[in-house]
Amino acid sequence: MSEPSPPTITVLTPAYRRTDPLERLYESLLAQTYRDFEWVVVDDGSGEEVGRLVESWVAAGEIDVVYRWQENRGKHVAVNRGVELARGEFTTIIDDDDRFVENALERLLHHWREMPEEERQGFSGVIGLCVFEDGTLVGDRFPSDPFDCDPVELAYVYKVAGDKHGLLRTEVLREFPYPFETMRGFVVDALVWNRMALKYRERHVNEVVTVKDYRADGITARERSLLIRSAPATSQFFLEESQLPHPLTLRKRARSYANYARYSLHAGRGLVEQSRAVRSKVAWAAALPVGAAVYAADRVRLARANGR
Repeated sequence: MSEPSPPTITVLTPAYRRTDPLERLYESLLAQTYRDFEWVVVDDGSGEEVGRLVESWVAAGEIDVVYRWQENRGKHVAVNRGVELARGEFTTIIDDDDRFVENALERLLHHWREMPEEERQGFSGVIGLCVFEDGTLVGDRFPSDPFDCDPVELAYVYKVAGDKHGLLRTEVLREFPYPFETMRGFVVDALVWNRMALKYRERHVNEVVTVKDYRADGITARERSLLIRSAPATSQFFLEESQLPHPLTLRKRARSYANYARYSLHAGRGLVEQSRAVRSKVAWAAALPVGAAVYAADRVRLARANGR
């Protein structure tokens, strides 16, 4: 008996503890107008409740669900495991507290297939818009539709702000896995996306594909503390940001160098080690006093938060 053909799309969700929003995401997948997909759920060390819920969906068989549990190591490790498991040509990564609009997968794939075949190898995928629960847009629309550029140009040159969501080629995600797998914590998504930007562009379309729910216990709400706790990865992000070949403003590069110094100090990296890594020692030295001052302020805030 031959093996079933792989799905076109893998929906990948790194899950952690929350069941109610995960059920809403599941319902949005059941409602999809495009059905040739699998759902890979990588549980990042939750208790039994999440596992029982997802296993019930595996047993129900209404959609193809793959469930894997790992010890709590962070979203970045869960994403890497999910990409390894993905059988689809494309992968869309969606958090457990978000959900798709009913034609999201169909429309994203449609826009990819509209692209001439000879151009596709230069693109990582197709990116659409997100809305809040009340229907208002998250951030900005794209300058035109479609709009082709890399993710660094989108954010730093065209200054398009706000979360976006899309469908990426699985082979590109495998080419650019999240680093710092041995670090339990948080890796800024843009560290990976900026690396992709050095090789691939994205197609951007002004169509809503995802509904965002920013919860009080979510990563977005805890980002400042997570950045400090995961300082080695955070400092690497700002180091690479400071060295991007794109036309960043002088102010933006200065902020990158200052934040590199700030989070390097949190990571225990001394000034000699920092200076060896930077491309411009003059720019780093000029930004160092600001970075050191913000680092000191961080330490005061952390001490107050811990009651010391």
